Amino acid sequence: MMSTLKNKIKSLMPRRLNYWYYLYTAKKAVNFDIRRRVYDKVYNNSSAEKVKRDLTLQYHIVEKGLTMPVPRPGFGRLVVLDLCRVVLRYESMKLPFDELEFSQSVTVLKEYAAFHNEIGFKLDKELADSLAKIVYRFDNVHGTNQMEVTEKKYFESVNAPFDAFCMSRYSVRSYTDKEIPLNVLHNCIDLAQKSPSFCNRQPTRVHIVKSPQKKEAILAIQNGNRGFGHLAETLLVLTSVISVTKDIHERNENHLNGGLFGMTLLNALHFNRIAACSLNWAVDNERDEKIRKLLNVPENEVVLLVISCGYPPENFKIASSPRKKAVEITTEHVG
Repeated sequence: MMSTLKNKIKSLMPRRLNYWYYLYTAKKAVNFDIRRRVYDKVYNNSSAEKVKRDLTLQYHIVEKGLTMPVPRPGFGRLVVLDLCRVVLRYESMKLPFDELEFSQSVTVLKEYAAFHNEIGFKLDKELADSLAKIVYRFDNVHGTNQMEVTEKKYFESVNAPFDAFCMSRYSVRSYTDKEIPLNVLHNCIDLAQKSPSFCNRQPTRVHIVKSPQKKEAILAIQNGNRGFGHLAETLLVLTSVISVTKDIHERNENHLNGGLFGMTLLNALHFNRIAACSLNWAVDNERDEKIRKLLNVPENEVVLLVISCGYPPENFKIASSPRKKAVEITTEHVG
């Protein structure tokens, strides 16, 4: 009854007054989120979590560089130097060496040094000395090396039980120019449509981009695909219709539903033996506007994610990107 009365009152309000009402409620709701995030960046003294964050961000950049179709000698110099410094800072904080973030960082730095030794590329003294210190100091620390696989090996579990299927999918950054048929992509999208959707509102939309000019423009805007993005035969751009949300309190549903849809889509691509890699869309407003204009994205849609995909070559590399165990990320409430 009260809800019906509120809706009646809103319907009688002038449109401009209605606009300011929704703007006020939106600011109130969003400020609740913003305050938490700003507080975390300014007042949260969880230095252990933040140093592990820095390790992960940087070791993954190096991981990606090591698994490029053609790794560039001397790549990522500044990132590698900074990762060496963060590893030593982690040690000075007397944190455990068996934490995934630390062991993987050390392993990736060892791989980086070994890669350049193998190809006979001489690193500059500062970089070589920094790496040598890490290799010597943490000789007994071991993580997971990057993997070289064949196409046959990578897809051998696509028809296996669910657990084996899930464990077999990795982000792939090597593609051939073999065309992915549109009907195959539509089949993958149909499978993704079975993802959970709030009240079955199905807000996610997909732009299938094969135009060379548009792909190049999107990849330039996204700016996180250097060394492999240009090889993608297809880009899939996921957007979500905000008009299907009822009010500001459902503001997270577009991204939540898009995340569920995106993961199912990645699994569907894997099932169809298509290699793929999700590219983040953490961009500023200017870049967001550029892709909106390029793809003619309606004003009532939000851009969520870009996925690069293509059929892989016979041999390629994948980043190990190890995951934490369930017991490390789980809190049980059983009493």
